[in-house]
Amino acid sequence: MPTDAPYRGSITREQWLLRETRTVARLRTDAAGSGESLELADVVDLAAEENIFQYPTEREVKSIARACWRRLDALSDDPALRNRLIGLVATGTPDQARQVNLYALARDNRIVWEFLAAVVARKLQGLDESLSKREIIAFLEGLRAQDERAARWSDATLNKIRQVLTACLVECGMYDRRAETLLRPLLDLTLEQAMRANGDQALLPAFGAAE
Repeated sequence: MPTDAPYRGSITREQWLLRETRTVARLRTDAAGSGESLELADVVDLAAEENIFQYPTEREVKSIARACWRRLDALSDDPALRNRLIGLVATGTPDQARQVNLYALARDNRIVWEFLAAVVARKLQGLDESLSKREIIAFLEGLRAQDERAARWSDATLNKIRQVLTACLVECGMYDRRAETLLRPLLDLTLEQAMRANGDQALLPAFGAAE
């Protein structure tokens, strides 16, 4: 994740999307397995024609299909490594798919990356498993105070981003919302190796592994 990437509040619309991302990942792996060339436009057209996500509007279906494709592409600059991770999303265990999905989110969205690296990873490295709603808000307020684009977020947008970040941790089995406590997952070995190959060691502690 480039440090100069813009902060994108589109996460409030795109959110977790595991089911949708798995669907797109399966389309990609099925095409690769049959030797076909599948492009983004093909997936967007198919998503709209068959409403593969069962959404109410064609516009929403196309938007989410693009978001899922983009996240999968973000998994690695190495095509072979990227395809292995896409395979985990498509056909891996639920835990593998969830962990790779969160990693894809972090690689795609700077807010998620910095939240995992600067908040979650640092807390777990410091043996502090508490993470309150107030701390997540403070992290986002810090982004809003230091970045011109983030400064335009309304309070409602900031709160929605907080909800999405929290939900992502919960969905990945990394957070107890009621107790406001971080949970250390058992990081999938293939994903850990991919993260190291990508140079993303800064995220490893957030996933319960050592840098």
